[in-house]
Amino acid sequence: MISEADEEFMLKNELREISGLSYFNDHSLLCVNDEKGTIYKFSLKKKEITKKYKFDRSGDYEGVEVVGDQVFVLRSDGNVFAVDHMRDEDILSVKNNTQLNAGNNTEGLGYDSKSNSLLIACKGNPGIDEKFEGKRAIYKYSLDSNILSDFPAFLVDQERIREILDFNGYTNFAITLLESINPSEGDVTFQPSGVAMHPITNNLYVIGSVGKLLIVLSPEGEMLAVVKLRRSMFRQPEGICFTPDGTMFISNEGKGSVATICRFNYNQ
Repeated sequence: MISEADEEFMLKNELREISGLSYFNDHSLLCVNDEKGTIYKFSLKKKEITKKYKFDRSGDYEGVEVVGDQVFVLRSDGNVFAVDHMRDEDILSVKNNTQLNAGNNTEGLGYDSKSNSLLIACKGNPGIDEKFEGKRAIYKYSLDSNILSDFPAFLVDQERIREILDFNGYTNFAITLLESINPSEGDVTFQPSGVAMHPITNNLYVIGSVGKLLIVLSPEGEMLAVVKLRRSMFRQPEGICFTPDGTMFISNEGKGSVATICRFNYNQ
């Protein structure tokens, strides 16, 4: 369990619905909320929003990722927005369609530098043409070809998570009951809301507000760790990112209170 943050930033109401997080530079992070087509620059020194970049109309935006001079924003229906010229007044935004849709409920956006691909995590239906029952899926979207992988790059096994956490019979029954009552939600053991690749280990970190878990996968997809998140600190964890030195940031929606960004220093 992650017990204490090295620093906690309290966010103003404008980022109460913070849903995505990305490293921008040594002093700033970029954020999006799930209501407005705006990218927010958050200063770690001033502890406040210092700039806003409007790139599109209002919508359910769930992830943001900086790749070189471009910024990419993920919408929950699988569309990816490529945003350029953020240092100028005339921002250019291009919408890229993927094979994913609202049923996949795309919520997490990361970047794999080795394949020059965006990583898109599905909170909902894990499949496109195939069914992957009992799994959560993460796809790669190549920035070289602008094509989404036909098959998930990573599959998270829900049953394996339950085995690791040693769920009892009652808990397993409750999960099955909830799934039958609300099939659209599916298995509530774990539903990804954020994804980021560690810059030093190249392991993949997948955070889930539903389930309150942090899953760590090897580059080959092996499940290395399942970490419980303390509810008092992580009311609704939605975003995750790393600095080049391995410092981790996790953002939490307000959910009836103040939204936060927590910083965790890298410790081997």
